[in-house]
Amino acid sequence: MITMIRKTIMTFATLFPFLLWATTPIQNTNNTTSKNLAIYHTVKGNIENQYNILVEKKLKSIGFRLTDSHKRMNDQYKTKWGTTVLDVLSIMPIVKDSAILPLLNIDPRIAGFSPFNLIMHKKLDENVSYVGHLVPDVMLDILGIENKEVRSKFISTFKALDATIAQELGGHESIIPYKALPEKTMMTFAYTFDASKDMHASIDTFQNTFELAFIDKGYLITGFHNFMESTPHATEILSNYDAFWTYSIDHLEFSYNIFDNKGARPEAALFAPYTMYMYIPKGSNRLVAGMFRLQNWSIALDIRNEKRVSLIEKLDTQIPQILTKLGMKEIDNANPLAKKTTTKTQNKKVTITTKTKTLILTEKDTHQQLAPQEKTVTTKVKSNSTSTQNKTQNIKVGDHIVRISIPKVPEVKKCASSTDSVTTDRSIKFSKRIPPNYKPHSFDKQQKEKIPTHTRIGEVNKGKISAYLRGSFMKVAKVEETLKAAGFDIISSVPVNKDGSLISIVFTDKSLVSMASKPNKGFMASLRVLVDTKEKTISITNPLYMTKGFLQDTYDDKASKKILSRLLDKFPNLTNSKDALKFQLLAKYQFMNGMPKYQNMVEVASGDSFLEKIKNNKRVLFTQTLENGSTLIGIQLSKRTNKFTKKIGRNNAAMLPYPILIENGKAKILDPKFYISYMYPKLTMSEFMTIATIPDAIIKDCQRVFKNKR
Repeated sequence: MITMIRKTIMTFATLFPFLLWATTPIQNTNNTTSKNLAIYHTVKGNIENQYNILVEKKLKSIGFRLTDSHKRMNDQYKTKWGTTVLDVLSIMPIVKDSAILPLLNIDPRIAGFSPFNLIMHKKLDENVSYVGHLVPDVMLDILGIENKEVRSKFISTFKALDATIAQELGGHESIIPYKALPEKTMMTFAYTFDASKDMHASIDTFQNTFELAFIDKGYLITGFHNFMESTPHATEILSNYDAFWTYSIDHLEFSYNIFDNKGARPEAALFAPYTMYMYIPKGSNRLVAGMFRLQNWSIALDIRNEKRVSLIEKLDTQIPQILTKLGMKEIDNANPLAKKTTTKTQNKKVTITTKTKTLILTEKDTHQQLAPQEKTVTTKVKSNSTSTQNKTQNIKVGDHIVRISIPKVPEVKKCASSTDSVTTDRSIKFSKRIPPNYKPHSFDKQQKEKIPTHTRIGEVNKGKISAYLRGSFMKVAKVEETLKAAGFDIISSVPVNKDGSLISIVFTDKSLVSMASKPNKGFMASLRVLVDTKEKTISITNPLYMTKGFLQDTYDDKASKKILSRLLDKFPNLTNSKDALKFQLLAKYQFMNGMPKYQNMVEVASGDSFLEKIKNNKRVLFTQTLENGSTLIGIQLSKRTNKFTKKIGRNNAAMLPYPILIENGKAKILDPKFYISYMYPKLTMSEFMTIATIPDAIIKDCQRVFKNKR
């Protein structure tokens, strides 16, 4: 009996925080007064590591894959706003392409939740972790999909998903219910482009314009999934389309105010980032885009806090405005592939209007009482400017109402008085009398500091070191000739942008190869010179900066300075770049807490015969063999991925071609989040977020090199 009581108490203690977790109570799936919104797995303690392994590795065995990783969003909130109530908030969009591709040929709107979010969150004051996702039925209802085949096949993919989550994480499984959805759940737009132009050029132009328009309004393009490249046979399956992709879109300040701080609603991350699908039917010059409205959040999750509801309404208004300015026109949310049939009689719907939203309930639900409301908070906002509007008063005179305007008495401004401030400085003031042509000693010291000396270029100055050595323009042939004269070998000279105005020259010598021929140090086997024919400049990667960060504990100061000296001797008038970091921190550099360091490399392939697989692959731009048998290769990124230098600066594009180290049966890369930020030392968090999709896109590009021969 005592044992049974103890077990009961322990079970209740584990589940109690979860029962208090949200305004909307967690109910059983047998509840007949509501529908299921989301399924949650509640596990005691912090299970962040298990969750990451589940999403990044385990789900691959059942066909799901991670499209874009958004780990620890709470760290970004803490960095930007200085506070967070969350211990963990990770949002992982996942998709099962093999199941989704055929369904796109029945109803393309299924892409509106492809990918969908598998999230994990835990508050600082909790000792339980929550892992969950929206149930497929509600996704289909929001998208407006009624086709039985699509619904059945889409829903069936979640059985294995939930079974795998339960097996890997354990814990208690619960359901979040919902009462209703908004009357209008989707926003759908169409765009007509010039059919006379090249299709790929038109898509490229549209995507660039679209992304910049949203970024300009503070949104983040956090994900990009191209269905046409999702599987080896994707283009054959989607033969009815010229293009089909999805964006994941988010707004950092918006998500922080919804998911975090007082009254945090992290479960709203089930809906965000929000997926916007886009497709072009075969042979058409019409692009169709669709996305669920954010009002689905407030109504389904019963969010009634006025500030949060106002933010949701703001984005629901702003997003269509952005699309309209791009030349897009709103259209009905309908399946363009569906055959015209007579509509079946549906249940009568009743509209219930509240102060902040409209709920649509079926007739059978109207007798049920709505869930307890959140306490609505009314905030009085003080105006920054003095109001000059007249007050009005209504006076009844007989049978008429007379409105009288009462002018407001203007406010008398207070005159400034010398007595308002107290002067405590009673020192005697002397005028400065300087003889003609007099120069103080401090001036000589300042002038000496301004004069660059040979030893200061590329070296540590006031604790910092420049990432690049900038110089006057030289043609590619001249740069190669100069490098050879300095004793270096040229590995490759290739353009790294679309118009060929940026040429990256990869060079090396015996000392670089020797330093790099150690485990995990192969990325230091070569340096780069970027020739910019448009801006008429050259940029050389600083050997001290590169070796300190990449060699770390094996850094050779003497050998590195010899390489620098040879470059300075042959390339006169070089200057230090403004891109610089603290020298002593380079060996343990990371963009911010929680972000990867040099040693946190990403494995993109494993096995043997790598060199055979990449033989004659046009995307492999150079191959360099090291003394320890390792091989360093440089690859060309896809056209879309390659565009990131346009957004954050072309000056530092010498980081391309992207390096891959083949060593001991594994192909690995520097984590793009590390490599990009290391090669762009001045990069800010807001700038980094404008290329949020690029790190994952780079990983995918590197993985494809070992899968396909081109």
